[in-house]
Amino acid sequence: MAKTAHQKKLTTRDDGFIVEQHSVYDDSLLPPAEELAKLKEVDPEIVTWIMARTSFEQEERLKIAKFEFRGSRRYNITALIFAFVVIIAGLSFSTFLIYNSMNVVGTIFAGSTLVMAASAFIKASKKTNQ
Repeated sequence: MAKTAHQKKLTTRDDGFIVEQHSVYDDSLLPPAEELAKLKEVDPEIVTWIMARTSFEQEERLKIAKFEFRGSRRYNITALIFAFVVIIAGLSFSTFLIYNSMNVVGTIFAGSTLVMAASAFIKASKKTNQ
């Protein structure tokens, strides 16, 4: 819950014009104190109502955050399980090929399975670090 400001500026030398964008984001649930004081003059009960609505909204935001966390955790676990199954299937197939006297093909298949699995995990870890 903070107030953040972003400013973007673009200047071109040939045309000599400037494009400027200034944005202020306030994700606070409560209006400013001055606005609350003005609203209290209009209706003395409105501040109590605003406080109740703010409390309700905060609880709902927490529920949504918990739901998203559980969903992403479930997705990550499912992805790891399927990756493990694909790796085991690839290595099992390469073992089958080697067992049936196709040593070169089985070895290449096993090596490519391990390289692709390692590269997939490296790419996934780079994405989460960024």
